[in-house]
Amino acid sequence: MRSGEFMKTPAWVLLLCLSSGGGCDDNASDPGPPPARYAPTDTLLLSTGSPTKDEDPAVLRAADGSMFVAWFSDRADAGDIYVARTSSGTNWSAPTRITLDPGGDFYPSLIQDAAGTFHLTWFRWYALERGHILHSTSSDGLTWNVADEESVTTDLDVDDWLPTPAFASDGTLFVYFVSEIRDAGNPTSDLYATSKGPSATNWSDPVSLTAINSTTEHDQLPFVARTGSGLTMVWVRHDTSEPKPWLNPKSQLYLSTSPDGLSWSAPLQVTNEAGNVVHLFPSIVTANTGGQSLLWLSTRDGSARVYEILVANAGQYPATVTEVIALPDGYSHRVAATPTAGVFLGAWVQGPEGAQDIHYRFFER
Repeated sequence: MRSGEFMKTPAWVLLLCLSSGGGCDDNASDPGPPPARYAPTDTLLLSTGSPTKDEDPAVLRAADGSMFVAWFSDRADAGDIYVARTSSGTNWSAPTRITLDPGGDFYPSLIQDAAGTFHLTWFRWYALERGHILHSTSSDGLTWNVADEESVTTDLDVDDWLPTPAFASDGTLFVYFVSEIRDAGNPTSDLYATSKGPSATNWSDPVSLTAINSTTEHDQLPFVARTGSGLTMVWVRHDTSEPKPWLNPKSQLYLSTSPDGLSWSAPLQVTNEAGNVVHLFPSIVTANTGGQSLLWLSTRDGSARVYEILVANAGQYPATVTEVIALPDGYSHRVAATPTAGVFLGAWVQGPEGAQDIHYRFFER
C-alpha cells in the first residue's frame, strides 16, 4: 500500500489488514463495506444439549450491542437459570448455568443499569407454589456469583412469582410480581411491588398495587418497561374459573402507566373480544427509533399467533393491531431490537410438554 493511499483507506479495512498479519495488498480487490453485524436468520435452536424442559426466555440487548437470552431449564436438578450471549448473531456462547440452588429457579428477566451492571430477577420455589423473588448482579452478563444472590421478598409461606424489573428515572430498581395468598381476604392473584434505591441496602416491604388490582379477577403475567421518563405496565386479567392464565379459556390485556413506579394510572383495558379469546405473555418492545410496541400471544383470529400494537395506540385496539408473521407458533415470545437497523431478535418456546426448547431467529420489521 502506498503512503498516499493509507489515509484514504477506511479504518475498518486497516484493522482487518493488520489483524491478518499480512498487510494490505494494493492489487487486492475492494472488499466493500463490512458485513451487517446482525442479519435475518431462519428459526434456530438455542437450548442445545437439553432433552428436558426449557422455558421462560428473556431477551436483552446490552449497552455494547451484544444480545443475551436467559431461560429456565430442568436439564439438571429441579431447574435452574441458563444464559447465552452473541455479539454477531451467528455464534453464541455455550449455555451457562448461573443458579445452583436445589429449589426450582424460574422466569428470569435481564436488564442493565446506566453503569453497565447486569441485573437478573427470577422466582425460586422450594415447594409447589411456595417461594420468593430473587435478584443478582453481574459485570458481564455471563458470570454470576451465587453468593451475590439476594431475596427480594422474604415473607414466610408465600407464593411470589412472575417478577418483572424496571428502573425508575432516579435509578431506583423496582421489581413487580404476582401473589395470590399474600392477601388472605382476596381470593385472586394480585400485582405487588418492591424497590431498592441506588444507595439502599435493603429492599422495601412489598406493597399491593391496589390502584390497578382487581378484587374479583386474577391479575397475572405483568411486564414493565421504561417509556420516556416513566414506566408502563401491561398484564393479563382473567376470571377465577381457572387459577393460571394459560389454563383459562378467556383473558384480556390491561395497561397502566406510572411516573415514579409506585403511583399507577387507572387500568386501560386494551383488548376487548367477546367469547373465549385468550391473550397471554405480553411484553413491551423498544425499537432503535425509540418507538415502543405491545407484543403478545393471542387466539383473536382462531389459532395462537403473535400480535403487536404501538403503546401509543393501545386505546385504539383493534384498529391498528398487526400480526408478527416472522414469529412462528409457540409461546412466551420475547423480542429485542439489535444494533442493526430494522433487525430484531426473537426467542420463544416450542416443543412437546416435558421436552420444550428455546428457539430463536433474527428477523426484519
